[in-house]
Amino acid sequence: MKTLPLVSRTGDFLRRHRSLLLGLAAGLLFLEVARVTGTYLVYPGYLDHGEPSVTLLSWRLLHGLEVFRSFDDPALISNVYGPLTYVVHTVSFWLLGPSIMAGKAASLLAATLIPVFVFLSQRRRGFPQAAFGMLLASGLVLFHVPFSIWNRPDSFIALLAVIAVWAANASNPDRPEWVKSLVIAVCAALAVGMKVHAGAYFAPVVLFHCINQNRGLKTFAVMAVSGLVLVLLPFALSVFSLSAFVDWIILIAKKDSASVIGSKFARYLVLYFTPVMFYLAAWRWSGKRANLAEHVYFWVFVVSLIVILFPASKVGAGTHYFFPFLAVLIDLILRHAGRMESRKAMVWGLAGVLAVAVLIVGIPVQKRFFRALHWQEVADIQSEIRTIMADYKGQSIEMGIGENTVTYPRTLSRTLLVFQGHPYSFDAAPAMETIKWNIPLPEGTLSELRACKTDVWLIPKGENPFMMIGYYGAPAVPPVFSETFKTWYGKVKTYKFFEAWRCAG
Repeated sequence: MKTLPLVSRTGDFLRRHRSLLLGLAAGLLFLEVARVTGTYLVYPGYLDHGEPSVTLLSWRLLHGLEVFRSFDDPALISNVYGPLTYVVHTVSFWLLGPSIMAGKAASLLAATLIPVFVFLSQRRRGFPQAAFGMLLASGLVLFHVPFSIWNRPDSFIALLAVIAVWAANASNPDRPEWVKSLVIAVCAALAVGMKVHAGAYFAPVVLFHCINQNRGLKTFAVMAVSGLVLVLLPFALSVFSLSAFVDWIILIAKKDSASVIGSKFARYLVLYFTPVMFYLAAWRWSGKRANLAEHVYFWVFVVSLIVILFPASKVGAGTHYFFPFLAVLIDLILRHAGRMESRKAMVWGLAGVLAVAVLIVGIPVQKRFFRALHWQEVADIQSEIRTIMADYKGQSIEMGIGENTVTYPRTLSRTLLVFQGHPYSFDAAPAMETIKWNIPLPEGTLSELRACKTDVWLIPKGENPFMMIGYYGAPAVPPVFSETFKTWYGKVKTYKFFEAWRCAG
C-alpha cells in the first residue's frame, strides 16, 4: 500500500523535471562523446589499417598527386572512397600541417558535432524532445565506436544527414524554401561524393521535403541536377580520374561476394528498425492523421535500410553502414511519438527503454575501444621509425609487411615516413583488396622492386617479408612479390620492432 504513493510521487517528479533531467543526461553523454573523440585525437596511432591509407592519399592530394590509379599502375595504393573523402582531410592538412592528429581531426570533429546538430534539428519540437534526440544521438555515436570516429567517410555522411534533416524540419511548408532545398541537395551530393551508395541515406529526406506541401517534381529536379553537378565536379581535376574510379566501382560491384548476415547484423537491424514501432503506435493511437509526405518518409526509410543491406553485407564492409541512418531514425521516432494523443506514457517509455538499451550496449564497446589504445607501444614504435630515418638519412625508406597479422599494426605508423618525404608505393590495406578482387599484380610493381626504386624497406622484426595472409584469407600480395623482394633486398640491421632491408644491387 505504501508503494503506490512512492511510484506516484516519482512519476510526478519525473514529469515536472523532465526537461532538466533530459538536459543533464544529454549533456553528460555528450561530454562522454567529447572524451572519446578527444582521446582518439591525441592518441598517436590508429585502430584501423584503412586509416593510414586515407591519411596518406589525402596528404598526397595536397601536393597535387593523383588519388585513383588504374589497374596496371605499379603503385599498390588505390583506395576507392569518393573524392570528397580525401578533399576534406586535405583541407585539414592544409590548415594543421602534416601529422597523425591532422589526419583524424576532421572526422572526429564531425562525430562530435552530430549530437549538437541533432539537438538543433529537433529544437522546434521543444527542449525535452531535442534533448532526447541529442541523448540518443550521443548514444549511437558511442555504440558505433570506433567506426563512428575513424577517418573513413561514415562520420561525415552521418553529420551531413543530420544537417539535411534539420533543413527539412526547418522548412516552412507554405514557402518554396529553395535555400533549404539546396542545403539538402548539397548534403546528399557531398555524401555521394564520399560513398557512391550514400544516396540511400538521403532518399527519405529528399522525397519527404519534395512531397511535403506539393513542392513536387520541379524542386526534385533542381535538387537532383545541382547534386549531380557537385558529385561530378571533383572529376574535372586531374588528380581524380573518373575512368579509373568507375573501373574500380564496377569491379567491386561484380567481384565482391556477399557474406552471411549473422546475429551481429540482426542486432543492428533490430535497432535501426525501431521507428517501425513508433509508426505503428501512432497509426493505432494517434488522433492526428499523418499526411502523404510522412508516410512516404517512413516507407522510403524502410526500403533504404533494406537496400543498404547489400553493400553492408559484403566482405570487408559491416554494420557501420547503418550508422548514417542515425538522423532519420531519431527524427522518425520523435515525429511519430509527438503525434500521440493517448498512450503517451507508453510510447515515451518505449523511447526511454530504447535509449537506455543503446547506452548499456555501448558500455562494453567503449571499454574495448580504450583497451585497444596501446599508448606506450605506439610511442616506442614511432620513436624507432624516427631513429631509422636518422640512421638512413638521404635514403628513401618505405614500410613493408611481414608474415604475422599480430605485428601488422606496427606498420600503421608508416604515415611518419611519408610525411617526411619518403615514398608511398605499397600499402597492405589496398593490396589485400586487389588480391580479393583477383586483380593481377602489375608487372611494373615487380620492375620497381628489381630496380630498387626504394632504398630501404622496414619489415617487422624476425618475419619473412611480404608473406602475411590478409584479412580475407588470401596472401596480402602474391608470392612472387616476396620472392622478387628477397632476390633484390637483404637484411642489414635489426631494431626492436623492425628490420631494415636494403637493396643489394
